[in-house]
Amino acid sequence: MKNLRVILGFLLYSFVAVIVTGAILNYLGIEHGSLLIKIGLIFAAVNVILYLLLLIFFVVRNLFHVYSEKKRKAIGSKFRTRLVVSFVGLVFIPSVLLFILSIQLINNSIDTWFSLEIQKPIYDSMDVAKTLYFQQRENAISHAALLASKRELLENNKDLSSGYTTYKSFYLKKPDGSALVTEAFNGSVNAKTVSTMEGDVIIAAAPVMKGTGVDGVVVVESLIPKNIVDKMESIQRSYNEYIQMKTQQNPVRLVYFMMLTIATLLIIFLALWISLRIAKSITIPIQSLAEATDTVTKGNLDFRIALRRDDEIGLLINSFNKMLDDIKEGKQSLEKAYKESDRRRLSMESILESINTGVIFFDRSGRILTFNNAACAMLNIQKDDLEGKTYKELLAILHSDELTSMTRRLSEKGSGSAEKEIHVYIGGRPMDLRVYMALLKDSNDNYTGTLAVFDNLTEIVMAQRALAWQEVAKRIAHEIKNPLTPIRLSAERLLKKWNEHADDFGEILSRSTKTIVSEVNSLRSLVDEFSRFGKMPKITLEATNIRSLIHEVMELYNDLRDVDISVTFNADIPDIEIDKKQIKMALINLIDNAVQARTDRIALSVIYNPSFDLIRIEIADEGVGIREEDRDKLFFPYFSTKKEGTGLGLAIVNSIISKHRGYIRVQDNDPKGTRFIIELPVMQK
Repeated sequence: MKNLRVILGFLLYSFVAVIVTGAILNYLGIEHGSLLIKIGLIFAAVNVILYLLLLIFFVVRNLFHVYSEKKRKAIGSKFRTRLVVSFVGLVFIPSVLLFILSIQLINNSIDTWFSLEIQKPIYDSMDVAKTLYFQQRENAISHAALLASKRELLENNKDLSSGYTTYKSFYLKKPDGSALVTEAFNGSVNAKTVSTMEGDVIIAAAPVMKGTGVDGVVVVESLIPKNIVDKMESIQRSYNEYIQMKTQQNPVRLVYFMMLTIATLLIIFLALWISLRIAKSITIPIQSLAEATDTVTKGNLDFRIALRRDDEIGLLINSFNKMLDDIKEGKQSLEKAYKESDRRRLSMESILESINTGVIFFDRSGRILTFNNAACAMLNIQKDDLEGKTYKELLAILHSDELTSMTRRLSEKGSGSAEKEIHVYIGGRPMDLRVYMALLKDSNDNYTGTLAVFDNLTEIVMAQRALAWQEVAKRIAHEIKNPLTPIRLSAERLLKKWNEHADDFGEILSRSTKTIVSEVNSLRSLVDEFSRFGKMPKITLEATNIRSLIHEVMELYNDLRDVDISVTFNADIPDIEIDKKQIKMALINLIDNAVQARTDRIALSVIYNPSFDLIRIEIADEGVGIREEDRDKLFFPYFSTKKEGTGLGLAIVNSIISKHRGYIRVQDNDPKGTRFIIELPVMQK
């Protein structure tokens, strides 16, 4: 507000100074003498110079202010600079052109004022006026002298004016007190001019001589009319003004030059001031918006812009303030929702950490978002190693084909859940896990993530195995009891016949002995078979070419006519450290089982996985398959799905693979049948 008052006062001073200076120059240049004109010119020059310096100061000050703002990169400085340059540029060029044209026009006008074409008529007019007065004076003197020489007229007292319409004459015998008449009585002929209401009167006096003395004086009056006198005075006045202006033409040029300079600078200053006002009206709200934005980014949502305007900028400010109100309200709602979510999260974390079930939640991109300590302990992975990993990286750590297949099928399905019991090796130890996976969706049926739940069934499986061994013990006892009964009965019969001294004792002895020997042999065979299972020889590792081993096994089945066996290898299968004889025995056992499953086709494939340094052997048939409820007991001793089977074959195979730190599992074959999968490490460490 203070700056506005200063600028308005400056503009008012400028206007008054120009008007007063022009009025003084106009007035003093016409009505007064050269001294006053010089004083007026000096006053005008000083006034103009002061005003010019003040105007230059304001222009330079504003330009410096614009430059300093641009240099320190103040908010809005670029816009302000462009606006100032545009305004001043638009005004500067035409103003300078008008200034140059005006200076040229003034110089031409002043040169024209003092040119010979103007000077000569003025000088000639003045000469004519002077000649007229001089001629009238001389005529009056001549007429007075003429009348003074005609004594007869004077002596006869005739009318001196008769015959002369232009002059008024009379004869004086003695002085009347006037200086002109007194001089005539002294013998001088002279004339003077007297101004009257009718015009200028030229009075001439001539002495009338009588002898050597003056006898009287003839006075002649010649009237120059008022209109002629006025015109002569106008000519004299114009002449004087012209002479005075001619002597002051350079100061006049300077004053006009400075006045035009002031006008030009004033226009430029007004353009600069208007552009700054416009820029200020735009940049101040923008600066307020920028400061408000910076304040809001620091978290202060209570800040509001206090500017009040009724234009588009005001609408923008009001919209910004309303936006802050909405953001504050939204933040409060978010904080409330966050607190509620945090409360639920803490409650959920407390629940997750208090259960023994491993829980992992994957987000939409498949990256681990949440997990509990039970999951880390179960998977033998540190928290830092689990955070941020994807499900693919987790599968790579577990290297479980069953889990990978389960994940792939669930992903292809795109909805629902899946549950499966798998056997994995974690940290070098086998584990049995029950895995439950579900694809989670929101109320709009949009996929939000995947939930994986792990239950450690290792102890349960071990308990089941203990129960299975109890069943094995019961079966062994039953199998042992079966031959013991006929042995006991045969012995009792022999004893009875011996005590009775029966005649057929010899025949009964022979039959009973055969029965006892037969049952003892059966019992011995059972004991030998169980002993062989319990005392498997230690493995002897050696580098073995798996291709050669498979070919050796296949040679045993060259004469097999009813079953087609195909063998495939992937490229670059390295040698593997195994007990060649025991692995060969395991493969033969599995192929024999496949042949006995009444299949027409057996597919054997060998695949090397360099990522985990594993060799996987798959044996698939298209036979009758294995029931789901029998799979968990398939590798238990003395469990068999065949009536004539002993139930030790797959148990021996499982024992061989386990001693090689490998893993064997069974799954359904597509479209039918059974698939046995063996995974063996290439190097035994």
